[in-house]
Amino acid sequence: MKRRAFRRRLGGDERGVALVEFACVLPVLLLMYLGGYQLTDALSCNRKVTITARAVADLTTQNATVTTDQVNTILNASSKILAPYSVANALVRVTEFTTDAGGTTKVTWSMDNKGGGRTKGDTYTLPANIKVNGSSIIFSEVIYNYRPAVTFSIVKPLTLSDTVFMNPRVSNSVDMQ
Repeated sequence: MKRRAFRRRLGGDERGVALVEFACVLPVLLLMYLGGYQLTDALSCNRKVTITARAVADLTTQNATVTTDQVNTILNASSKILAPYSVANALVRVTEFTTDAGGTTKVTWSMDNKGGGRTKGDTYTLPANIKVNGSSIIFSEVIYNYRPAVTFSIVKPLTLSDTVFMNPRVSNSVDMQ
């Protein structure tokens, strides 16, 4: 008889229902929150990569001639654009390609933020819609190895990249001194 009364009392008791429901929903809410944060952070980093590629090409094409120091300054400025993301995870490269009268495109000069660049004289295949015989073009590329900030990761490490082709603005080429 006591058991039956206890079961009736327990069956009608609804005081802990909200707590049980919250405990069931909490893992899903946390997963959505962390996943949303990481996805937003990855998209923000991707946008920074795009802006950096555009800025490096834009700053380079505003010159008729550049020195190694000027290009290094432009490449170092990319760390400010990428902030708060670490430039140590990024390869920022600027290259000038020249297409001769015969249609062969070669590297005129190239530098990157890691102290390297493309090899001068190497051939390169430009997209047909931007290739003009007897002209030069500036090519900026950024490759970023994105690592999520949160150790419990929904978003896995990604390689984000963007490239920009831009014509020199004040001359036919940007000569390296």
